[in-house]
Amino acid sequence: MICTKCGQNNPEGSSFCENCGAMILGVPANRDRFIQQPNQYAGSFGGGILPTENPTGQPEPKKTKKNWIWGIAIVLIIIACCCLATIGGGYFYLRNQGQTVQDLFSNGLEELPVIPESSTNTPLPEDTLEAVPQIETLEPQSIAPGKPILIVTNSGIRALNDQTHETVQLSIDQVDSSWDLYQGLSPDKKFYAYITGFGGASINPMLVVLDIENKAPVLQLELTGPVIQPGMEGTHGDPAFEAFGAIQYTDSFTWSPDGTRLAFVAARDGDSADVYLFTLMDNSVSRLSDEAGHATALHWSPDGQLLQYVSVNTFGTGAGFNMEGLWVYDFTGKKVKLLESLDSNGEDFLAWTDNNRFWINSSSLTCGGAYNLRIVDAISSEQQVIVDQGFTAVAYDPENKFGMLSVAYNYDNCGSSEPLDSGLMIFGESVPVLGADGPIAGEIGFKKFEQIIAYGVGFIPAGNLFTVYGDAGLQTIYYKGQYGYNSLEILPEVKGLTPSPSPTGETWAWSSRVNPGLWVTENNSNPVELSTSFSGVPLWGQDGQTIFFFENNRLYSASAPQFTAESLVELPGQEILGLIK
Repeated sequence: MICTKCGQNNPEGSSFCENCGAMILGVPANRDRFIQQPNQYAGSFGGGILPTENPTGQPEPKKTKKNWIWGIAIVLIIIACCCLATIGGGYFYLRNQGQTVQDLFSNGLEELPVIPESSTNTPLPEDTLEAVPQIETLEPQSIAPGKPILIVTNSGIRALNDQTHETVQLSIDQVDSSWDLYQGLSPDKKFYAYITGFGGASINPMLVVLDIENKAPVLQLELTGPVIQPGMEGTHGDPAFEAFGAIQYTDSFTWSPDGTRLAFVAARDGDSADVYLFTLMDNSVSRLSDEAGHATALHWSPDGQLLQYVSVNTFGTGAGFNMEGLWVYDFTGKKVKLLESLDSNGEDFLAWTDNNRFWINSSSLTCGGAYNLRIVDAISSEQQVIVDQGFTAVAYDPENKFGMLSVAYNYDNCGSSEPLDSGLMIFGESVPVLGADGPIAGEIGFKKFEQIIAYGVGFIPAGNLFTVYGDAGLQTIYYKGQYGYNSLEILPEVKGLTPSPSPTGETWAWSSRVNPGLWVTENNSNPVELSTSFSGVPLWGQDGQTIFFFENNRLYSASAPQFTAESLVELPGQEILGLIK
């Protein structure tokens, strides 16, 4: 009997090949009577092996159905034996490993993260719904107790234990808007939100909210719907183009003060970007606004009862916006309120001065700068204009209710009053307005502070510092003293860099997003250089004694008093963009 698998000549009546063990299907040793030849039905059934005519002329034995039945029975018996052998072998293997079949299935299920589905108040029609592509999640890994340091890279987000220096991959998404990384961290530091997907036309931009402790997303939500689709070619004025601009604009998502809700901008329904709300308690998503323009620039009131934002008709080509309105959403009354119809080329929110009122100013192409600095009452819609004329830059300290404003040019076409003289001005509730009997309570003062030509003014909450920028970058720093604000001498080594005070305020780090270099000073003296190539914002430890910074793909730390740099971790093939704690 010839084996059709290996060609071995086996004794007559053999059922299995002595060489390879394959089943023998009754092919006799005299196989000369079987030859390969073309099949006349090849066009319909393909080629095959056909018997030739009988060379002996003797009648061949008639094949009976019984032979086929026995062959089929043998095949079934062999298959059953193989299955039993496989199952039995697996069972004994699991016993040797100290496991059961139930353990095998339960372990596999535990490795799959469960992501709650989101709901919305305004669902899309069923015939327009599309499957949401799921972002790849990672297998569970352990993070040591405490708040880890988040390392944002061009290949995702990692969590670092600052004690053991171990890192865990939390996400493999590329984070958009990486220049404002702290915006995504919830106030309780338990969740981190970010937007991803603008880098490729084949993926809808998505809002992702990570549970830092459990290393899993609690929300993965597409920010566009059937009308606004990725990859749509458009120009200024097209709804899709403008909606994408609103989603990518500054403050397009922000956490409530208590960290339980996340307000964000999306274009999931219709052809405009609107305000939506994600609630952690029930993982729900609801739509809050439905204005004609594109909503953007969201700001919560200190008590979390109001949400201020603006709407834009078009974002322009870099020369200014075409604004639509100034709005507020009232969570107590659950309604949107139009505070003001706008005709400016932009609106810049400064800060809330209390739970109901906020500072804001306008900008104009005709004016050539900012103007109309005012306080808006979100409840009554009343406004109090403090500066009608044009100015260059402004910053405000909400804790001390004090602001600085610079005038670098002569703005003839701003406001209805005479142009302001150049220099540095101060304003706010803490700037006294003198009456016949002394300061008038509740009045907002405004007066000239110093004769300085400044092109930029900033405020650093850590340390209550005002930074003033001139032709050569940072030129003056003002800090709050016992009798007002005093200027600080800037050391030559840190010229052009911006300070980042430690939590204790005794030590400052100096760096810049533009100019490379990182220095540390103690009480504005004894400068220590930590890096010549670092650019960005370093991260202070909670004790104010340790600072973290990075160079390309390597993370460093340095501790007081020597501040000697120590390499903590290297991430091959990645670039570190920022640190968050």
